[in-house]
Amino acid sequence: MKVILVRHAETEWNLEGIIQGHSDSTVTHRGIRETSALLTTLTEIGYPIECVYSSPLGRARLMGLSLADGFHCPLRVEPSLIEQAFGCFEGMSFAHFTRNHLHDAKALFVHDAAFCPPGGESLAQASRRVMDFLQNLQDLGEHQTVCIVSHGHVSQGVLAILKEGSLNNFSRYAQPNASYSVFDLIDGKCIALKWGIATHLIQPDR
Repeated sequence: MKVILVRHAETEWNLEGIIQGHSDSTVTHRGIRETSALLTTLTEIGYPIECVYSSPLGRARLMGLSLADGFHCPLRVEPSLIEQAFGCFEGMSFAHFTRNHLHDAKALFVHDAAFCPPGGESLAQASRRVMDFLQNLQDLGEHQTVCIVSHGHVSQGVLAILKEGSLNNFSRYAQPNASYSVFDLIDGKCIALKWGIATHLIQPDR
């Protein structure tokens, strides 16, 4: 099964540097253009996408709808694909977070996948639910090629697991909004992973 894993387009909170998690914010005008650029690129490449699966959060569903319309295929909303829950840190600016909670910030975003924000979940937990979804999708065998629209931080964990088999270096797999990764999932193993592809987004105008 070939998987195209996409991060949602830019939102107002992305632009303002605010932690989102399970909270949501509006996609920016730039984000709309990013979605269009991504759809154009994936269409030109010619991936035979049979179904788009999206996180239920609005910023991901909006992109999921655009991609599903462009590929003329169904959109299925999948709760397992939601972003990691950042608990009490959601709605807080990254600047405030790092200034006043430096230890927690480093644990959450740099080196500790087991760190669980108060009222939230760990990256290990969030990544596991996405990996379980992927495994179940492969086991069902309904599709040969799918597109999945999810979120930045949980995707870092998933990509680290797929590439390295562990979450030790998850921060290495950060990717920009509206970028995509491509991999083949065969018998539960990842083959030929390409991640964080963003050449279609070079210096887009705001």
